[in-house]
Amino acid sequence: MDSENSGCLQADKFSDVTSRVYREGHEIGNHTFTHPDISNISSAFGRLQLNLTERLFASRLGIRTILFRPPYSIDQDPDTADQVRPLEQTQDMGYITVGDRVDPNDWRDNPHRTAEQISGDVLAHLPPCSPSDQRCGNIVLMHDGGGDRSQTVLALPKIIEGIRARGYQVVPVYQLLQKTKADVMPPLPPNERWAARLNWVAFWLFDVSNKGITLIFFIGDLLMTGRLLFVGAFAIYDRVRDHRYGTPEQERSYRPRVAVLIPAYNEEKVIERTIRSVLDSTYPNLQVIVIDDGSSDRTLEVARAAFKDEQASGKVTILTKRNSGKAEALNFGLEHIEPDEEIFIGIDADTIIAPDAIAKLVPHFLNPSVGAVAGNAKVGNRVNLWTRWQALEYITSQNFERRALNTLAAVSVVPGAIGAWRVQAVREAGGYHTDTVAEDADLTMALLRRGYRVEYEDLALAFTEAPTNANGLMRQRFRWSFGILQAVWKHRSVFARKGVLGWVALPNIVIFQILLPLVSPFIDLMFVFGAGWYGIQKYYHPESTDPASFQRLVIFFAAFLIIDFITSAIAFALERRQPEAREDPWLLSQVWLQRFAYRQLFSLVLIKTLKRAIEGERFSWDKLERTAAVSYRPSERRDSVQTP
Repeated sequence: MDSENSGCLQADKFSDVTSRVYREGHEIGNHTFTHPDISNISSAFGRLQLNLTERLFASRLGIRTILFRPPYSIDQDPDTADQVRPLEQTQDMGYITVGDRVDPNDWRDNPHRTAEQISGDVLAHLPPCSPSDQRCGNIVLMHDGGGDRSQTVLALPKIIEGIRARGYQVVPVYQLLQKTKADVMPPLPPNERWAARLNWVAFWLFDVSNKGITLIFFIGDLLMTGRLLFVGAFAIYDRVRDHRYGTPEQERSYRPRVAVLIPAYNEEKVIERTIRSVLDSTYPNLQVIVIDDGSSDRTLEVARAAFKDEQASGKVTILTKRNSGKAEALNFGLEHIEPDEEIFIGIDADTIIAPDAIAKLVPHFLNPSVGAVAGNAKVGNRVNLWTRWQALEYITSQNFERRALNTLAAVSVVPGAIGAWRVQAVREAGGYHTDTVAEDADLTMALLRRGYRVEYEDLALAFTEAPTNANGLMRQRFRWSFGILQAVWKHRSVFARKGVLGWVALPNIVIFQILLPLVSPFIDLMFVFGAGWYGIQKYYHPESTDPASFQRLVIFFAAFLIIDFITSAIAFALERRQPEAREDPWLLSQVWLQRFAYRQLFSLVLIKTLKRAIEGERFSWDKLERTAAVSYRPSERRDSVQTP
């Protein structure tokens, strides 16, 4: 009796069963590796199929086999040159082709044959047969692959009993050939055993890769579900809870002096409007400090010319220094903060803040344990698909996570676009450090490490200029990713050990900002690979291909996409409805397109970041070209900020 398992991929997948079959004395023959119709493939591909199978048996069992049965039983009645040619090829390679006559078609699912039908079909074509019975023979073909074979298993004892009842014996093929088991399955010679061991490693890696598809999907779904359940639940709670920082009277009367630091390097196109937006703030008690970091353009001249009166009155201070980077520029600005200014606001020179942004940030500092507060940064130049995707990402990723982390006062990054800092806390931490390129993230983690609370204020709006093309976006995100990785590594000693930084903030970064983006593109690639492989299998043997694996793949992938969309929809719904922050619902519909194009870009950036970190190369600052295209204007004072 001959058993078919849809190619030796199954023998590799179930290698323990293959070994057991051999140990128990049964024959094993070559049936090609992926079960193609060998009459429709080239000679070279046919040899590859046979050689792969031969190497599989050599690596798993330490033998070769000289028995061969073609897929689809084209050996039964070959009547064309295409059907004869592969049989000649296998004969030239030293194989003995084993045919069959009695095939009960037990693999068919439509209609699905019962055990009684299968056994009856086989016994009806055993000798002695009528002269007209073209299926009469003494080699029976049964199938153990291609779907549900439970009826085949039930039919097998009935067939064996029926054969024996007619006085026949069930024997291996080598006895019919009057050979020994060692003749048809000779052991490997000693000089080929090392090569077989290496092949075993290769097949093991292939098997691991196949299993890795399911594992990657499982990890991806687990991470996305975790993000939905934990980050989503905390974000919703933060949105609906009552935010009070003191009594109403305390909040109204708390008006400490505030300094606003604006570091600038080659920002002549945008510096005037940024300073103007700060001066248009409803918060009464503030000073603006602009730090020109050795710009090579007219940033310094533009700022000084536009705000002569404000400089004379002391509302604006414009400093200049040799170029040494943003961190040093901010530290230089810190040196010029007045002693009575207990809070400073840091904003980027390309950012326009809402008139009430500072007033929304300051009340948090009524609590003396608050060290910093992150504002709500939004993309202000939504001029093309790239910038709209970034606007969507700010909502569904960065701000969504900050909402969740705010419930534990564990916000891990206060953005450079808008953030408030307690001067004393920053000085205790040593100011901005220059050993990372994400000075804001590093300082935020340093404050968390010292036990300060870091919170989020979603009503403190700032509209920043985002890169307008893929190249600029990759450069910006490479710097962000590399800087975040530097900061995480710098503070790694508290990971899962100390405070909200070690137990909340750092694990959140590692899981949702590193692992999930790394897994995400592989999920897409694995789905494409799995769908392609299923298509190939379905093409070569459409009736016997089991769709269960592909259906499971589709379910995993659909679950990943649905969970991702639900999470994004929740993040979108949590955004405030005030006129300045009202989002276009159409933006959410682009999350599907963003999923397959935009996020792949970030995953490439992350892989590049990890490569750079492993190699230990230093990172040089990369300045993006400004377009001055931020279109935000405050609803209550639309004439206060002039934009192109």
